[in-house]
Amino acid sequence: MTVDTQGGFVFNKLFDTKLVHYDDTYQNDQSSSSFFKNHALVIADLIKSFCTSQGQKIVEIGCGKGYFIELLRDQGLNAVGYDNAYQGHAPYIHKSFFSQESHEKGDILILRHVLEHIPNPLKFLSEIAVANNNQGLLYIEVPDLDWILDHHAYFDIFHEHVNYFRLSDFFNIFEDSVIDASRTFGDQYLSIFIDLKRLKLNQNKIHIHPQSTQNFLEKSFDTVYEQEKKMYTSLQRCESIVVWGAGAKGVTFCSKAPSNIRDKIKFSVDINPNKQGYFMPLSAIPVLSPCDAIQQLTPNTLVIIMNPNYAEEIRRLMPQEQPYLLI
Repeated sequence: MTVDTQGGFVFNKLFDTKLVHYDDTYQNDQSSSSFFKNHALVIADLIKSFCTSQGQKIVEIGCGKGYFIELLRDQGLNAVGYDNAYQGHAPYIHKSFFSQESHEKGDILILRHVLEHIPNPLKFLSEIAVANNNQGLLYIEVPDLDWILDHHAYFDIFHEHVNYFRLSDFFNIFEDSVIDASRTFGDQYLSIFIDLKRLKLNQNKIHIHPQSTQNFLEKSFDTVYEQEKKMYTSLQRCESIVVWGAGAKGVTFCSKAPSNIRDKIKFSVDINPNKQGYFMPLSAIPVLSPCDAIQQLTPNTLVIIMNPNYAEEIRRLMPQEQPYLLI
């Protein structure tokens, strides 16, 4: 991990775009969860509050399977989307990546969990601003690196994410073009509104000391990985393990676990029906539905809940006496 000297954010200097593919087989939809649905509604209301007139166009770049676009349209908003991973047939969602040539101009642009995947994010943001004639607002939502470090969430660090941002990074990068900033989704995400008319990417006058920041991050990551080793030691006492959550966190946990721990993992569980009946990448651990998983749990099985945000709804599904671990 390296500190970007222009923006102050952290990036993976060994990132290889050839190892990541975004097409219609890419499954990252979380909309089956009631907790996530509530989060999406909060963000939709936030975006709606920035609409100054009826009929303003909202453009979501990287809209995934289109869940958030549909949510916005259900609220009467004029929303369109772009994503190469889209699988539906809605005429207002384009099955393509963003490009300056094809981009529809919008009053509000949305980048939800896109910027962390983009090499050279400052260049990408500049291209978006130019494509929109430096007009309108830009909403950005990304994971919060401070939360990852504070919670020793090593499973939130993986190759698919090339960039990692802190709230302070956005103020360094955007300066006074930030008009709203907060933490959302149980403080795991950063939520930022940018005024593109005032946007001046701060690529020269940076308010950080890269070397001191690099030293701080190296110590922080060392602590994170020390906690990872301690967890593996404690899990050695388990007879069997089930990983609840077959998203990025669960995939990273299972693929990084040493063989003596991975051999204890019987299966994973995910509420997303598009993942059920398949296998996790790298580890090849099967993914079951909650209904099928409950039938196979034993009193000696430790259930590892990969995201504390979903703990309440998961615990309601499990037997009351089922041992579990929040990480």
